[in-house]
Amino acid sequence: MDSLSRKVDYYDEEGKGLKTMFLKAPLDFFRISSRFSPKRFHPVQMTWKAHKGTDYAAPHGTPIKTTASGIVERTGYTAGNGNYVKVKHNGTYSTQYLHMSKILVRQGQHVAQGEVIGKVGSTGLATGPHVCYRFWKNGVQVDPLSQKLPNTEPMNAKHKANYLAYIAPLKKELDSIATLKLK
Repeated sequence: MDSLSRKVDYYDEEGKGLKTMFLKAPLDFFRISSRFSPKRFHPVQMTWKAHKGTDYAAPHGTPIKTTASGIVERTGYTAGNGNYVKVKHNGTYSTQYLHMSKILVRQGQHVAQGEVIGKVGSTGLATGPHVCYRFWKNGVQVDPLSQKLPNTEPMNAKHKANYLAYIAPLKKELDSIATLKLK
């Protein structure tokens, strides 16, 4: 357990992370109402333009979860995005959640994967309650459903020697059981 963020992670026998870095979606129950697209008809602006997010339709007030741990980079309101939250996950990835009815986090706050950061709404340019989920890789918005996403970060090097020493007798016992079952 990391004492700074008070989170539990899972590692293999070499200290590699076992959880996926990102959840598949920011909601537990949803319907995809609009996919990432280079050209789609915008229902409010009545024009064809790129849609650089994935819209997840859900009832007003449905909890929105951050798909990966990180630091809240920005929260706010714009005419197009409505209430939004942007989370920086590391030097490569950031995510943004648009059209919220309520923001439940503040700028600079650490958030854990799966933590509720807001509620589904229809603020900004929206025709109904949904969250527009935007995904950045190296500063460019990409389709999260087409990405091969990484597992969590490997164990911090300063903890690895203690971890390997701690699991050594457990690994030996498990390996001996596996050997007995093979005989």
